[in-house]
This record gives sequence, C-alpha cells and structure tokens, in this order.
Amino acid sequence: MIFKEELLRDNYSFEQAELIQIKYQNKIKNLKKDDVQSIKSIKTIAGVDISYIQEGDKEIGVACAVLWNFKKKKMEEHYFAHDFITFPYKPGFLGFRECKLLFNVISKLPNNPDLIMCDGHGKIHPRRFGEAVHLGLLVDIPTIGIAKNPYIGFYNKNEIKKLKGYKIPVWAKNHEKFENNAPDEILGYAICLNDGSKSVFISVGYKTTLDIALKISLITAIGHRQPEPLYLADLLSREKAKSFRI
Repeated sequence: MIFKEELLRDNYSFEQAELIQIKYQNKIKNLKKDDVQSIKSIKTIAGVDISYIQEGDKEIGVACAVLWNFKKKKMEEHYFAHDFITFPYKPGFLGFRECKLLFNVISKLPNNPDLIMCDGHGKIHPRRFGEAVHLGLLVDIPTIGIAKNPYIGFYNKNEIKKLKGYKIPVWAKNHEKFENNAPDEILGYAICLNDGSKSVFISVGYKTTLDIALKISLITAIGHRQPEPLYLADLLSREKAKSFRI
C-alpha cells in the first residue's frame, strides 16, 4: 500500500517529512471510530523501545517489543530487531527515525496486540503526528504515547505532585495569554504513575482515547516511572545493545 511505503521511508528531508505528517493527520481526522473504547477489551499490550549503538560513523538501533499479558500482569514474550538508523534526530520527526525498525520488531509478534505503548509522544506534537500516531497508522493497531520529557503545550510544572494518579492537563494554548473561557485543546496529561516518581507525558496515538490511555498506563505501572511493558522494553533493548555484535 502506498501509505505504508510513505510512512516507512526514512530518506525524506525534514520538509518532505512534515508534508507527510500533515497529509496523514488530515486522513486520521476522518476516522469515525476508536478501536479501544473499554479496558475490558484489552488482553495483550506491546511495549516497544529502541536503544542505540554507535559504530564509527554508523548508528545502529536495537528494538525490543515486549508482549504483556494485561490480565495476568506479566510479560509473556519479547522480541528483538536491529538495523542501521539513517534518519537524523530532530524533535517532531522521531517516527521517521524509528518506526521502520519498530514495524519490523512488531512484525515478529505471534499475534497483533490489542494496544501498543510507545516511548514517545502521540498528539503532543505540532502537527498532532508524533511517533505513537505514526506507528499506529502504519501497523493499524491502537497506540498511546508515553514520553519521559515534555515537548509542546503548556502545563503548570509547579502543580505536579509525585503521587500515583496525580495528573495535570497539557494544553495547546498558554492560558496566561488567553481568557479563561477561550476554547482550547487538551493534548495530553503530565501524570505520575508511581509514588515518588517523576511524571510522564501521556497522549493519544491512534484509535484510542485519552481516558483509556491514562487508565491503562496506571494499571500497568508497577514500581517504575513508566508502565511495565515500556520499562521492560527499554531495559531489554539496552541489555541487548550492550552485548550486540554486527
């Protein structure tokens, strides 16, 4: 399919990549239905992450996909994939850098998960097309973005508390410059997933809702800053990268 070829390409200029994001975000707006409308429909979750290795002037990505049993609260399997990374890092374009490799590792899963967690933003993005949106559209599986660092949007950092479940909205507009009743868009939430942990930034990726994203993230958070499927994908990819040989 043409759209998959366009989303998998990693040799765009930044200007070309931006046009692709605009093109497909406009298509996503026309989707009528979210696939994940209830937590009861979730059986398996995939957490995906990539660690990097520098080999001379070459950069290699080692991806891990953790298949998480949502009801039993445990990892069932995990898979790896690796490849050379050619698209340079620039905020706002992480999908073009990583989604080709993430697509490859997700393809190794025995069955499609009900939801994918990405270590990156979804709609907290200038064009509402962060990595979680990019990946979800590419594989046609519901996704949520869970990033460790803020990107765009406005939130009150002073309000954040390190208490599990405490959250504050990330708004598209700066409320200090607008009337309180001015229309605005909630891009996502800064939320603490475990007592004593720093907040993460959660947003919708593809075919799900912000409410579901928040609930699933809280349920799957077990003692770490990130939900366990993402924490394990990060841990295992880093361990694999340390022992990696071309």
